[in-house]
Amino acid sequence: MQNNHSLIEADGNTHVKIAAVALVASVVFMVVVSLSGLTRWDSMVVHGPVVKAPAATTMATSGTSAVR
Repeated sequence: MQNNHSLIEADGNTHVKIAAVALVASVVFMVVVSLSGLTRWDSMVVHGPVVKAPAATTMATSGTSAVR
C-alpha cells in the first residue's frame, strides 16, 4: 500500500476522498447558514441615511451628458 503524503503523488482514490469531504463540508456549511436565519432580510437592520445619485447634467458647450 502506498503512503499518500503528497497530494501530487496521491492515487485517484485519495483524490475522490478529498473531493467527497469537501462536498460534505460545503453542504453542511450551507445547511447551517440556512438554518441560522442569516438570509432573512426582515431581521436585518440598516443604519445611516439613503444616499441617492444626482441627476446627469448637460454642459452648454458640448451637448453631452456628464455626471458630477
